[in-house]
Amino acid sequence: MITNGRQSVAGSATKLDGRSTVYSTLHIHNDDNTKDLFLGGPSVTVNNGYRLLKSESTSFDLPPLTDIYAVSDGGAHTLSWIRIE
Repeated sequence: MITNGRQSVAGSATKLDGRSTVYSTLHIHNDDNTKDLFLGGPSVTVNNGYRLLKSESTSFDLPPLTDIYAVSDGGAHTLSWIRIE
């Protein structure tokens, strides 16, 4: 199954895409061309997150029931995602 969407993120950790009950690959694209995005667990911050530079993409192979969170380094910010199960 393939699901996709766009999501707004700001200065506090925001859960992406919900939770899958099976193994999946989550592709994330930073849609902003001026701000970086930071990815991680529920306590992710701009100081400890995996940095996704402006306009870049990354993918994660996730086990069931794993959540990814994102936070922006400057105000409201949009990202796109696609999950393949």
